[in-house]
Amino acid sequence: MTRPLRVFLQTEMGTECEACGKRFDLVKGGACERCRRVLCPTHLHGSFARRLFVDLGARAVCVRCRAGAPQPSIDRR
Repeated sequence: MTRPLRVFLQTEMGTECEACGKRFDLVKGGACERCRRVLCPTHLHGSFARRLFVDLGARAVCVRCRAGAPQPSIDRR
C-alpha cells in the first residue's frame, strides 16, 4: 500500500486568513516568518511552485513581504 507524501496530507485543523478572512487548512497555509500573520495559501505562497519550495525547506514569507510592502500596524503582544 502506498502512502501519500507528508507535504500533501490534509488535516482537520483550520483557521481564518488574516488577509481575506477565508477559512483554510493549516497545512496548506501558515504563518509568514516576517510579519507573523496567519495566511491562506494564496496570501502566503501565491503559487503552487512557491508552496512546494516552502515544503522542501524554503522560508515561509508571504506575498506581501516578498513584494516589499509595508508591514501591517498590528500590535501582536
